[in-house]
Amino acid sequence: MSVRQWQAALLVLFVLSGLGGCSGNYKFNDNTYRPLGDPQAVNRGK
Repeated sequence: MSVRQWQAALLVLFVLSGLGGCSGNYKFNDNTYRPLGDPQAVNRGK
């Protein structure tokens, strides 16, 4: 592979990683973010 192809492959990897990080299972509920399906999240930090 040429240098240009390696750069393109790395760019695609970083973009896909960034998009994958945005698809977490978080729900916005007024002033708090919490993972869905985590019953301990409500009581955490008390």
